[in-house]
Amino acid sequence: MLLLLLLSTGSALAATIPTGQEMQAYLMVYFSDATHSLHMAVSRDGYNFTSVNDGLPVIAGDTISEQHGIRDPHVCRGPDGAFYMVLTDLHIFGKDKGFRTTRWERPDKYDWGNNRGIVLMRSDDLIHWTHHVVRIDRLFPEAFGDLGCAWAPEVIYDPQMRRMMVYFTIRPTGKDGSDSRTHLYYAYADEAFTTLTTVPRLLFEFPDPKIQVLDADITPLPDGRYAMTYVAQENPGGIRIAFSDRINGGYQYQPGQIDAERTGCEAPNVWKRIGEEKWVLMYDIYSIRPHNFGFMETTDFKTFTPAGHFNEGVMRALNFQSPKHGAVIQLTRAEADRLERYWKERPKRTAPYVRTVPLDSIVMSDPAILADSATQTYYLTGTGGQLYMSRDLAMWTGPYDVTDTDPYSWMGRHPMIWAAELHRYNGKYYYFATFTNRGILMREFRGHRVERRASHVLVGEKPYGPYRPMADPIYLPIDRPTLDGTFWVDSDGQPYMVYCGEWLENGNGTIEKIRLKPDLSGTVGEPTVLFHAFDSPWNRSGNPSEAGPHGANQVTDGPFLFRTGTGRLGMIWSSWVYDKYTQGVAYSKSGTLDGPWIQEKKPVTPPDFGHGMLFRTLDGRWMMSVHRHNEQVGARKVRVPHLFEVDLSGDKLRVGKMVR
Repeated sequence: MLLLLLLSTGSALAATIPTGQEMQAYLMVYFSDATHSLHMAVSRDGYNFTSVNDGLPVIAGDTISEQHGIRDPHVCRGPDGAFYMVLTDLHIFGKDKGFRTTRWERPDKYDWGNNRGIVLMRSDDLIHWTHHVVRIDRLFPEAFGDLGCAWAPEVIYDPQMRRMMVYFTIRPTGKDGSDSRTHLYYAYADEAFTTLTTVPRLLFEFPDPKIQVLDADITPLPDGRYAMTYVAQENPGGIRIAFSDRINGGYQYQPGQIDAERTGCEAPNVWKRIGEEKWVLMYDIYSIRPHNFGFMETTDFKTFTPAGHFNEGVMRALNFQSPKHGAVIQLTRAEADRLERYWKERPKRTAPYVRTVPLDSIVMSDPAILADSATQTYYLTGTGGQLYMSRDLAMWTGPYDVTDTDPYSWMGRHPMIWAAELHRYNGKYYYFATFTNRGILMREFRGHRVERRASHVLVGEKPYGPYRPMADPIYLPIDRPTLDGTFWVDSDGQPYMVYCGEWLENGNGTIEKIRLKPDLSGTVGEPTVLFHAFDSPWNRSGNPSEAGPHGANQVTDGPFLFRTGTGRLGMIWSSWVYDKYTQGVAYSKSGTLDGPWIQEKKPVTPPDFGHGMLFRTLDGRWMMSVHRHNEQVGARKVRVPHLFEVDLSGDKLRVGKMVR
């Protein structure tokens, strides 16, 4: 579900464009595959670039796009002095993130990516942006109603037309259509930069009709001509250049590639060095691991001299790595100072504007809330690795990316994050979560992939992070899939992690405990099983071949511990009743984690509500946060957080009405 944004409409139009003498810095915009969001970096010398948000996004892709992610950002300065940005509306991991149920938005006949939209944005200060999604198929149904894709938009001012020109890659049809190759097109935007007003027209045609072209970048030359760099998907694909006397066509083919790579590269962008008659050609080397930017330099657009890669030559990325599809423009010192100051003074957040929404407008499973008395603020985490803040539990501001994991650990560079919880303990804040490295396949079980997955603990000084790894790189056995770790200090005064042994191990999920070190930086000893999924009298399997005794379900999810008003130790946990995700409760007969654990006969929440936790509000009331597993939002079903009133005054947990 798209979350609504309160985007600034911008201040008064910037009066003038700064002169060349005023330019003293550079802005780079880029995205990353991990976030599908917008990132920014600033350089004072054109060689050393520093991310303004410590490597985190500045605008979350899911807040400005239909596909919940963006790619290929490009920015330029307009004739009014304002900044114009265009982006591809596409999330290539949308299925993995739960945004859709299929690999792509449409059938595979429309080929790789097969998106249909781009995003137009405008700002006077690089901080507050307007945004508008432009669906090419809807805007121009006769010409592009069945288009295969719309990628890699760029924007430039056309002095002849006196309008902002948007040019981009289009695949006019799917694989079985009349034209399934990608081509370069251009169109003109309206004055407010909210939509396109002309039907896209061909910008350039490659001489060999079998070769696809994409990723155009246009640079005005000192002699009045225009240079267009672009990608020809040859073997390997690389950067080519063409020249024209006009901005919107007539580009003359030039033989040969101009990059210095032996393997495929894409996304060329040309920018001028301040105070020099020298230009930099930057491009994305997608064919190496980790991927990286490559650089060439030229003074005449005929001879291009290699300048290495980021951190493998004179160009340096100081606090970020593996950027994708970037663009660079010049800034004044004041503009760079303002942008850096803005981000330095704020928590590490993923959007530079206040986005405040009701709780039930957030798409998130496994919601957990920390009520922090030190900051008088509520912090919401869950699956997805993002954080929201609230003062009143009704309206929530975010999202924030707050984790800083080790890319060289078992988690890999871009782990999936599930069921994150925050706990304050001995003056610090701890981030308990499930991390999955999809690149490591442990085995298969009943046709399911068992990927490297485990509960782990990160630490932070502030509730909003950043949260980073501690001493032990591994907390739980490496040969078992574990998940949904939570925190508990038992009656012996020792800290423990209580977590699930996933049913993918042997078809009968477990709830287990393991003791933590005093500073929670690792584990001590071996795990102990507290109970199995098949011990429950209330869960039910819809598949007889996988059911346990009395038809019990195999899944254990989301343990969370509490004490009743009489001191009784209880645990809520989730499983399934046929096709309904549901939550039950168990109580420890001994009053400690060792149990034995006695399962209540009936679930404690209504059907379709599960993976809950309990928290005490800042004014002392007990509540439960859970997610509804299949909430109907338009044509889709999504997982949405909800709150329930809770009574713990007796010897049992009693769940009251939903908080609206």
